[in-house]
Amino acid sequence: MNKILVMIYDGFSMYEISPLTSILAWSQTDWQIDVVAVEHKPYQTEDGFEVIPQMTFEDVQNIQAYQMLVMPGIANYHTVLPDQRNIAFLSRFKTQPRPVIAAISASPILLAKAGLLDDTKFVAGLFESAYEEERFIPKRNLVRKPVVSDNGIVTSTAFFPREFGITAAHAIGVNVPKNIFEQFGTDASAEDLTFRDNG
Repeated sequence: MNKILVMIYDGFSMYEISPLTSILAWSQTDWQIDVVAVEHKPYQTEDGFEVIPQMTFEDVQNIQAYQMLVMPGIANYHTVLPDQRNIAFLSRFKTQPRPVIAAISASPILLAKAGLLDDTKFVAGLFESAYEEERFIPKRNLVRKPVVSDNGIVTSTAFFPREFGITAAHAIGVNVPKNIFEQFGTDASAEDLTFRDNG
């Protein structure tokens, strides 16, 4: 069974990872998605949904059992960054080989704190002031592109969740077209919008 680990925290952004999880849900390969967090309790998304993780960090015995760690964006990273349990968990991913890591929006700041971006090019959805305030972020490795993939880590900003999802899917061998979310646009015909089953 192919497995993905999704790490959540208070104020996480579901929509930013939905394109990726949708690709996996409709893939020809079965993917199991496990949700993990510091504690087994409800975590509120940035838009008010509550999600209860199936696992805590202690329950993840073997990170090698997963093909990818997915990290959604964070509405306010100042509420998540101080919890050293998040950083300790991510530090486990410094070993090689490791799963692909896909982090979007502000979540790369957690990777930086864990030392995972020291030798890796990345992009993040952070204000410029964050690079001055949080000196552990290796700004020398910042690449200002929509999506950056380097050393098995895929990063993006909140403005490109579809491109992030496609790039992350490709990183674990899920072959989807680069335009999977743009097939018709607003010019869809009546035939395009007629859905038939294969039965």
